[in-house]
Amino acid sequence: MKTKITLALWLAVTPAVTIAAGAEAGQADPARFTARQSEKALKTPLAEVLGQIDAIDRETMDIQALYWAWDVKNTGRLTYGELNNNSRKWIMKPETRTLLMNKVKALLDNGKVRGLTPEEMNLFNAGRRRVAGLLAPGKLDTKLIAELSDGYCIDLQSRYWAKRVQDGEKEILELSKKWPLKKELKDKLRAAISEKLPLENANLTREELYKLDACIEKFAPGK
Repeated sequence: MKTKITLALWLAVTPAVTIAAGAEAGQADPARFTARQSEKALKTPLAEVLGQIDAIDRETMDIQALYWAWDVKNTGRLTYGELNNNSRKWIMKPETRTLLMNKVKALLDNGKVRGLTPEEMNLFNAGRRRVAGLLAPGKLDTKLIAELSDGYCIDLQSRYWAKRVQDGEKEILELSKKWPLKKELKDKLRAAISEKLPLENANLTREELYKLDACIEKFAPGK
């Protein structure tokens, strides 16, 4: 489903996230990583959720700009141009996205890039959790996250990504090399995706989309 977003990928993909969110599949902000497939799973209309997300984005704008400027300058995961391009897919109001990207560029251009303080990082993560709760409620279902096995999550995620590749998003195969997952998990997930590419993969059900969000959170860096 081709919804406009922010997302994991997180995955760059979840620093998750990567976000992001990244963010997986190259989507830089992990908190918004699943938005491409989550719109129909939302309990409230996207128009309503977008307004709430925009309020969070405006509230945390300066911290987000610092975060992404530092990420671009120091991690080597993506350039400013790649971040700016990925951000066009974020679930974010266009004018807010432009403001954020301009702030990131200004920090990079004037040499005022710095890491977040512990307090700022807490605020950044709190904002991500609030966005995740709106876009992907499964990410906040701690009971389900604990119950799902690694094997189930690898199978579910590989079916999801294989379907997207089959639907034309070939770049996912290359972007997956940079997913911020533990190497063992990433290798298993990428191998499972390759195994499913020759097969017919159906769209995930509403229940599976909810579980997919939980699986993404289960595999998020730091978990």
